[in-house]
Amino acid sequence: MRLNRDLWNTLDTFLDTASDAELARAKTTVYNLLASTNDRETRRLVKSVYRLIIDEARTRALLAERAQHTHLRPALA
Repeated sequence: MRLNRDLWNTLDTFLDTASDAELARAKTTVYNLLASTNDRETRRLVKSVYRLIIDEARTRALLAERAQHTHLRPALA
């Protein structure tokens, strides 16, 4: 089983636009799917979606941390 391009584009759009709460719900839902699937092919696809969600959450956390530590510094003349 392979996912089509439209589904991957929809997933990419969701990851770009989802709030942190929506991302957390998606992570929980996909984790539950991962725990329940027995078919190797389906498990592989669900695992790849789970990894994308984890990567998005990590990226958001890193960007938030960087934004918190930025200081305005005077430009050197």
